[in-house]
Amino acid sequence: MGPAVAEPTNPSDSDIEAALRAVEQGQGNVAGLAGAIARVQEEINSVELRMGELREGVNKALVDLHDAQASAEQARQGVRSARDRLNSTQEEIEAAQAKLDEISRTAYRHSNGGGIEAAAGDDAARDAIDRQTYIRTNAEEQRAAIHDLDQARTEHANEESRLRAARDLAEQRESEAAQAKDAAEARIRETFDQLSSENARRQELVTQRDLAQAELDGNRQKADELHQQRKEYEAYQKAEEERKAAEKAAAEAAEQRRLAEEAAQKAAAAERAERERQAEAARQSEERKEAERKAMADKAAQAAAELIKAASAEHTQTENPYPTGEDAANAMIAATTNQSEQSATVNGTEVPLGEVPSNESVSQQAAAASGAATGDRAQQIETVINRAMSQLGMPYAWGGGTATGPSQGIRDGGVADSYGDYNKIGFDCSGLVLYAFAGVGISLPHYTGYQYQQGTKVNINEIQRGDLLFWGPNAENHVAIYLGNGQMIEAPQSGSTVQVSPVRYSGMSPYAVRLI
Repeated sequence: MGPAVAEPTNPSDSDIEAALRAVEQGQGNVAGLAGAIARVQEEINSVELRMGELREGVNKALVDLHDAQASAEQARQGVRSARDRLNSTQEEIEAAQAKLDEISRTAYRHSNGGGIEAAAGDDAARDAIDRQTYIRTNAEEQRAAIHDLDQARTEHANEESRLRAARDLAEQRESEAAQAKDAAEARIRETFDQLSSENARRQELVTQRDLAQAELDGNRQKADELHQQRKEYEAYQKAEEERKAAEKAAAEAAEQRRLAEEAAQKAAAAERAERERQAEAARQSEERKEAERKAMADKAAQAAAELIKAASAEHTQTENPYPTGEDAANAMIAATTNQSEQSATVNGTEVPLGEVPSNESVSQQAAAASGAATGDRAQQIETVINRAMSQLGMPYAWGGGTATGPSQGIRDGGVADSYGDYNKIGFDCSGLVLYAFAGVGISLPHYTGYQYQQGTKVNINEIQRGDLLFWGPNAENHVAIYLGNGQMIEAPQSGSTVQVSPVRYSGMSPYAVRLI
């Protein structure tokens, strides 16, 4: 036992009673402060959800614009093919007409020689009649062929006309999508003053919350100190008695322990050395296996992400990436979020348009080509979460994030601009999610509302690690990845970073989404 410590102060009974009365009086204040903190937090969550809804509205418009541009390119390629068929048919008609003209000239020359052939005798006359019959038969067959080709030319011209109408319809949709994007951006600019005011209110609420928490902690600390002071004095009294008795027994046992320990240490040293050698060998073997497994998983995840990025539209690009001229070479069409139409109905006639890749087909190709989808479900979920966790501390950048990592944000004409998102490399909420899942070969659109339409819907009370959580009636406000134990990883809003947060159930969408 060590030397006796200084005797602590023993508060009087009257001091303790007065302190207890103060604690009782403060309990009502503590309860009131706790309620105020909860109400303030609800207001903070409401402000953040409204800010998210405005930003995600522009994300939706961008995705719709890219889909419309792809449909317009699809229709343009169809017009070009129809025109090529029309030109080919016209060339066949001209060749057939030239042949018919030659037959007609031949018939004319033979008809002028009739008198000579009649003078030559009956056999010559019969030969002339046979030649005229043969020429007339060939002419009739050639006219029939020209008639059939002319009908084909008419059908091809009608087909080209229908496809041009389909192209015009697709270009109209592209224009409407661009107008929707402009309208969404205009709405952000119009509500900038309102959002600035709400953001100032948010900061005020956060300050009130911190002050309330500090006062609550102070009251609790004071109550704890009162109880601890009395406990320390009582423990001191008991410890002094035990110390004196223990010191005597310890002195007697010390020598016996020293002798026993000396012998035991020698035997244990040899055994410990052997155990350590075996443990070190096992540890090194396991580290090698884990390093090899991680290297293979990282390589597969990177390959899947690069395949998905190559097949995806550039999210922050608003200019049409496809050639506008009908004679331009065909361009690779980016994967679309919503299944493109395989045909268009124009003037009551269905016109085939061909196939456009979708996010689902890109996911299948990425998983097959890279092997990223191998392993059981738990391993794939950990790959997704590890990719998301690797970005902790990365700045929030509205519109940022691709299948292979963070990217530069875009302007919104309001809050995001005030934080300089367009000059930052980072993620927004839906960009972080699409990056994480690209590692297992799952291609997702860069919009929370479309991500909500993927996978399987599950009830909120049945969520599991790796599920997607959404906010807003139609998931248009925000998205995060559930980690378990009431925690989630998210890119919250402009001015923040990728972080782990407690799950916020207020304003949550009706369902979660399970992709794995």
